[in-house]
Amino acid sequence: MEMELDKKRNEEETTSKTKEELLLRELAVLKLGLDRNAKPPFVMKYSEESGRGLIANRNIKTGEIILEETAAVWGPKASGACCLQCSLELCELSSFHFCSLCHLHFCSAKCCSLQQSSECAEMQKLSINTDSLESLSKLTLAILVIRCLFLPLTAPQDSIKIRLLQDHMEERKGTKLQKLCQEFLVNYLRDIGLDQKQISNNDIYQVCGILDSNAFESKTFDGVENRAVFPLSAMVNSSCLPNMTHVTRKDRKMVFVASRDIQEGQELFICYTGTRWGNITRRKHLLLTKHFLCRCPRCLDPTECGTFISSIKCPECKRNMVQEAQSDSTECNMPWHCQKCRHKMEHKKVVAIETMIGQMLKLVNKNSTHHLEQVSRKLKRVLTSHHYILLEIYMNLVTLYAKNNEKQERIVELCDILIPVLQKLEGLSKAVAFMLIARIGSQVSICRAGNEELLKSGWLEESLTAFDDAYTLIKSDVQAPESLIEVKISLTNLKEEKDSNKKDFLKLDANSEHLDKDNAYYPPSEENIEKLV
Repeated sequence: MEMELDKKRNEEETTSKTKEELLLRELAVLKLGLDRNAKPPFVMKYSEESGRGLIANRNIKTGEIILEETAAVWGPKASGACCLQCSLELCELSSFHFCSLCHLHFCSAKCCSLQQSSECAEMQKLSINTDSLESLSKLTLAILVIRCLFLPLTAPQDSIKIRLLQDHMEERKGTKLQKLCQEFLVNYLRDIGLDQKQISNNDIYQVCGILDSNAFESKTFDGVENRAVFPLSAMVNSSCLPNMTHVTRKDRKMVFVASRDIQEGQELFICYTGTRWGNITRRKHLLLTKHFLCRCPRCLDPTECGTFISSIKCPECKRNMVQEAQSDSTECNMPWHCQKCRHKMEHKKVVAIETMIGQMLKLVNKNSTHHLEQVSRKLKRVLTSHHYILLEIYMNLVTLYAKNNEKQERIVELCDILIPVLQKLEGLSKAVAFMLIARIGSQVSICRAGNEELLKSGWLEESLTAFDDAYTLIKSDVQAPESLIEVKISLTNLKEEKDSNKKDFLKLDANSEHLDKDNAYYPPSEENIEKLV
């Protein structure tokens, strides 16, 4: 018996060592292309619960850059015809510039010149139709998949890295996602001449699985959406309480930054879904697209870490109603109850309320601050003050007010609601940084308008520190606000003015001091004050 136990232990140790060696090799491959001088503060480990993940191998401070990575493959995320280089959407066929060799469409000759020659060579083998916007739209939708399929020929190193990623082929079999892939992508790719002998249907399914499971979405300053795969970054697991945030630079590099202090041995997390979404929406989205049921501390806490971001108001006492915890159920249908009076409500009734609100929001002009303020007042009758629907409306209002340079006091008020909730859920994230910049910018304007009490309150010193942290995070992001430098200059000028005024006051005070022979202090006389004035 003892010999059998020893044998089992030896087998487990051997298996463990084999896994560690495999993970080391995979990590070495995934790190190809990174700066050779960079020493990422993490290792890759495997767990039965979440598979491969990145673990901090030293303490990491908030704001510290953890990883910078260039996309292995990228493309537009759009339903219309877009430039295949910069993703700019165009509405006229005559506005496009076509490559004379491969016939891919771009917004300009400049964007066309940035296309890789290896990609152009492979695209020339396809029969690409350019006679209508509909044809260009289809190619725009398929281009990311095509680029992935051609990687073994255009970028072999990136192809090897992408093949290490999870594809969820088994979970996707027979699903609507796979049927959609067959009906549109597979049929379209065959129509334009992709040879089935070289690239099978299964190859296409696998690439679609890899993209759906691992691609990151980002926006440009103009709001143009892209999708890209960053293979090493894709090893980071998900939590709805992430400890990292990411920014996208103009050179298309993804930069991951610690949004909280991370201790050695802790796992690194991002959120695969919307951190500002409600519990039910997040869990359903992750189950549908990433094929796992999230069991992070936030998802298992009915109050969502005390934020009550999914809660509605109790119809009896107007306090918070929360849904009863459900750790393993894929059906989010547990009843809701009031935390004070214990009044209960069926889940389907809560869903009906949110559906009704969703229909109402479709009718609201999202660019009208008046309409948004009006609807937020109505929603506060049924939703708790930090409900995710209200938070999104507030963020939209902040953006609009800041853009129009109006209602500075209201911006501060809204940011004071948003920032504490977002910081609890995300740490010092990109969204928090944007809100901090908006609040500080408005407070600077209020000061400039003559509010001296704000300067006396110690606000300036606190704002300088907060601004530096936010500025460092988002200064290189493609969506960094245009007013960023302006706010920085105004804040610095205010500090210089305050310091200058303080020096003048101290100088005045020193000149007005009267000391007797024992160095005792006496207040300045009225006569001397008149002289100083």
